[in-house]
Amino acid sequence: MNLRLFSLTLGGLVSSLAIVAPIAHANRLETFVYDLTDSKIEFSLKNDIEPKGSVISNPTRIVIDLPGIVYQGPTVRRRVGRGVQAVRVGQVDANTTRMVVEFSPDVTINPQQLKLKSRQPGKWSMQLPQNIAAIDLNSISNFTLPISGAVISSGFGWRVHPVTGERKLHKGVDFAAPTGTPIFAAADGVVTDAGWTDGGYGNIVELRHEDGSVTLYAHTNRVYVSKGQVVNKGQAIAEVGTTGRSTGPHLHFEVQPDGKTAVDPMDYLQMRQVTLDLASNSFKD
Repeated sequence: MNLRLFSLTLGGLVSSLAIVAPIAHANRLETFVYDLTDSKIEFSLKNDIEPKGSVISNPTRIVIDLPGIVYQGPTVRRRVGRGVQAVRVGQVDANTTRMVVEFSPDVTINPQQLKLKSRQPGKWSMQLPQNIAAIDLNSISNFTLPISGAVISSGFGWRVHPVTGERKLHKGVDFAAPTGTPIFAAADGVVTDAGWTDGGYGNIVELRHEDGSVTLYAHTNRVYVSKGQVVNKGQAIAEVGTTGRSTGPHLHFEVQPDGKTAVDPMDYLQMRQVTLDLASNSFKD
């Protein structure tokens, strides 16, 4: 393997990180993964390039520029959790895409402790200090992940609706998964709605929980429960589908703490691994 140096800067100070980076061409950022168990971030590209990066403080951010990657579309920001708060992707110039990893205001990072590695073409990883992952792993959450092994294809927040073309608040998180993938209750609760609904959500399940909060599961293919039924955390309540206004099979998941107003579900989910599809449809082939 060819071993080269990746310069990571902070406040004018430069430290060198050893990386293995075979030369190739790339034009698409495929996924971003944050593994809390190993306190590691990973991202994959269509092929491979040599990234350039820096660490910025107040607040702490890791900035990684990906030369040769062409991104078409507005800057995309995906919420992750409490330690690693978000990932932002946008175009710096005609030939460079920038990925910014945002951290909690309480996090400080020594660039000399970071190593960006590529073990195979297109696959990159960076080990983070364990205390960053501990922020999320030690947090208390009443909700569990409603689906296993899925990719977050769209986060909470304002966006251009993929079907209507209107700018609209996306009230939940979309987990892309094959049709038929089981959907689980995020917490113990009572089914307050189940089946077809107008308004674009297709087949849904709505659960009300003991503290008065509500979780909503939309675009389902099949519903396994009925209105008034009591369900347990982790119980299969439906399966992934693409009913209603949907461009493909996925679970649209909402959290309403007061039973009315939707908030970012990422603030309530305790996840061991976060996998994001960073708007790959907006990238050139």
